[in-house]
Amino acid sequence: MILSQYNNILHNKIYKIKVFNTVNFAKSHHYNPFAYINSEKDVLKMVTALIANTKNPNAKSSEDFWEKSEILLFTALIAYLRYEDVPSEHNFAALTEMIASMETREEDESFKNIVDILFDDLAATKPDCFAVRQYRKFKLAAGKTAKSILISCGARLAPFDISEIREITNCDELELDKLGDRKTALFLKMHIAGF
Repeated sequence: MILSQYNNILHNKIYKIKVFNTVNFAKSHHYNPFAYINSEKDVLKMVTALIANTKNPNAKSSEDFWEKSEILLFTALIAYLRYEDVPSEHNFAALTEMIASMETREEDESFKNIVDILFDDLAATKPDCFAVRQYRKFKLAAGKTAKSILISCGARLAPFDISEIREITNCDELELDKLGDRKTALFLKMHIAGF
């Protein structure tokens, strides 16, 4: 009710209305953080935000190795998706699919999964690109360790595997980088724990 009243007022003033609604995703514009990656530094910022916002508050300091390993892998994969893949794959759905396709075989260290092959192909043409450099560091992990890192990454991305979340983060309509360029009213409807 209140939103529709604001909508009428703002529409008459030629404001662009944007709504991000995490209570009812069907009434929200799409939001895709990948749309705001314009540099390697932005990839690192996004990975830092992903880790910080999915961190287990009860984690022990001994889990620091796993977190750093996840950072290497997420950085490599996100950089690959953003700079080497088609725009329709610049999203969390593609990231979760890449993690899911990274099979490891403890008994065969020479085994290459589809993601390994993608990075081998990229290294052949761009051996010093950011994504390849990060992936090489991740690949220093042996089979059993790599498998544990992948499980940890998969668990961290579990919320992005929910169909509603996959849909809302599939593309970007909020255009947050253009908020100051034109008259825009951004409404946020968030679920607050305890209310």
